Amino acid sequence: MLKSVLTAFQLRSTMSIFVSQFNPLLGKNEWVLQDENYDYHQEIARSSYADMLHDTERNQKYFKALKKAIEQRRRMNEPVNVLDIGTGTGLLSMMAAKCGADSITACEAFTPMAECAKKVIKRNGFEDKIKLIPKRSTELTVGEGKDMLQKANILVTEVFDTELIGEGALGTYYHALQYLLEPNCSVVPHSARVYVQLAQCPLGRNWNEIQPITIDKTKSISVPKEMHNCSGALYLHDLQLNQLHQSKFQLITDPITVFCFDFSDKEKLVTDKNLNSAEPFNAKSLAHITANSSGTIDTLFMWWDLDMDKEGEILLSCAPYWAHPEKKEVQWRDHWMQAIYYPSKYITVEAGEEVSLTSCHDEYSWWFDVSTKKEPQESISDVLPVCSCGIHLTYGRNRLGMLNDPVRNQVYVNELKKVINKDTVCLSIGDGSLIPLIAAKLGAKKVFAVETHKHNHQIIESFIKSNNAEGVITLLDKIPTKQQFDLMKVDIAIGEPSFNSCLLPWHNLHFWYILSELSSTLACYPNKMKIFGMAMQFRDLSKIRSAVKTCEGFCLEEFDSMIEDSSLRVDRNIEAEVLWEYLGKALSEPLEIASFDLSSIFKENKVYKEHTLTFTRTGTCNGIAFWVEFQYGNVTISTGITNSEEKASDGYVTWDKHTRQGVHLLNQPIDATSNGKFAVTLTFHPKSGQINIEF
Repeated sequence: MLKSVLTAFQLRSTMSIFVSQFNPLLGKNEWVLQDENYDYHQEIARSSYADMLHDTERNQKYFKALKKAIEQRRRMNEPVNVLDIGTGTGLLSMMAAKCGADSITACEAFTPMAECAKKVIKRNGFEDKIKLIPKRSTELTVGEGKDMLQKANILVTEVFDTELIGEGALGTYYHALQYLLEPNCSVVPHSARVYVQLAQCPLGRNWNEIQPITIDKTKSISVPKEMHNCSGALYLHDLQLNQLHQSKFQLITDPITVFCFDFSDKEKLVTDKNLNSAEPFNAKSLAHITANSSGTIDTLFMWWDLDMDKEGEILLSCAPYWAHPEKKEVQWRDHWMQAIYYPSKYITVEAGEEVSLTSCHDEYSWWFDVSTKKEPQESISDVLPVCSCGIHLTYGRNRLGMLNDPVRNQVYVNELKKVINKDTVCLSIGDGSLIPLIAAKLGAKKVFAVETHKHNHQIIESFIKSNNAEGVITLLDKIPTKQQFDLMKVDIAIGEPSFNSCLLPWHNLHFWYILSELSSTLACYPNKMKIFGMAMQFRDLSKIRSAVKTCEGFCLEEFDSMIEDSSLRVDRNIEAEVLWEYLGKALSEPLEIASFDLSSIFKENKVYKEHTLTFTRTGTCNGIAFWVEFQYGNVTISTGITNSEEKASDGYVTWDKHTRQGVHLLNQPIDATSNGKFAVTLTFHPKSGQINIEF
């Protein structure tokens, strides 16, 4: 979702305000009218509560572990006083009430969610059993007349993310154990383990650093030395590893436990009992693992699991499919995924060789590195490393993958080779693109490259120097004026195109807007952009927007109403998603919705297209996927289906892994029958830079 700048002028005190919002097609800010509580509703609509509530395994195992903890306290003839930190909808507190807890204190710092929890708790008849405090747990007080009458002897909380500790779980547990809980209390979940598995994954490597591009047998684009072995590569890359086929990677070692956390013992959560020290939660471990196969370690897969009870009888695992203890029933979840980390240096090992894995964490983050006796590493930093090459601060993982995509790069080389010669002057338009280097290597006389973003500019400048192309490529820090452009004597405009500000696939039509200001006759590559749509049955993606209704026997309709109300106020009907991570079946053929000739200027004030998607496969249609295709001469690069022939007989789609597609998730899924139809309309206003797709 595009962010509004802070400055806003109020139009009506209780209804709407004008805010400055960036228009990605026009490439500039403009004033738009929005609900005065837009940010408030956006935060609600974008919360991941619904995704968690659809996580059946999570819910059931929390319920089971909480029931067990309460029964154990009962057998000890103790009163059961439960504290629920970050209650959200109040679900865990209601579970505690249903299991017979004597007192329950729930805290929730997110005000709209606290108000919602109050309604949900009342709806389910537990308002007299659950005390809801709209505060952070670190603000709670204990004693007569305070937030909690006495300390709790059971803590239940869900304060985890993909990194386990990224939401501040360590600090939250430590504070609760010290100030809010009795000694020898029960904690649900009780403990956690973090796992790492070393692998070779060319796709992962392409998401991590820019690779050389081969032009022909004698020419290539080299990567600047300073962009190799960057410690900034250690940053988290979270994704759905369950959708990464095993043909895409080679496992070099078995999974290994690198850290264990006992959430019931505060002394084990800190490495420095002086919490005023700089890094009280920082810790490091060293493990030695034997390589099962030969290969290059360039990727570290990471995940975690929870022992929900002290005895370890109730396990909640986030392991990927190949390592999951319950392989036949791997629960889909989007709020806890797996993660990829990258070593600072890729290391080649032989089967049977010992590998040293160093694992580090602070209060919120992880970083890892590997070494062998043959290839020792410098001591890994005790604090989270930062990027020194600029790549990891400037390019997202998807963008790096796009720059390294051999299919794309081969199209650029082959097609530009047909139109570039020693007399050709090129204008390159885009952000952080290596196409200017390709044009220079193909022998262009001159290449003007527009790089308006400071960090992109610096990176491409490094590539130019590394490839001795200073005499051919001139970097421009802003789009040239018409007068400046005319003096350049440009023969052809080139691009991928890709812009930092673009979220939806067609936002890259900004390429055409820049061209239209400069020339009405200039040849360009790509020369066409087409928008496609296709009816889909997503196995899981629709859950992030679908109503919960009931969860473990509790009515959550008030929560559904809150999310629906906020979504209607702020959500666009199409959002950007990386669809390869979400299994989906095509229920129709791809439908061309619009085509844009990038070498001409639109003369219409408005373009209106009516289309009908025809179902070619039976199923439940819960979404419409959108993408664009760019045409370079007679060759096409797709940001959606990588190859229409790759659709299996059962309809499952192979998506481009380096771009985000657009997706419209239906509020009410529809039964798709063969030859059934679904209407789609597109409206394009060239002057205002608005493309609207309605259903």
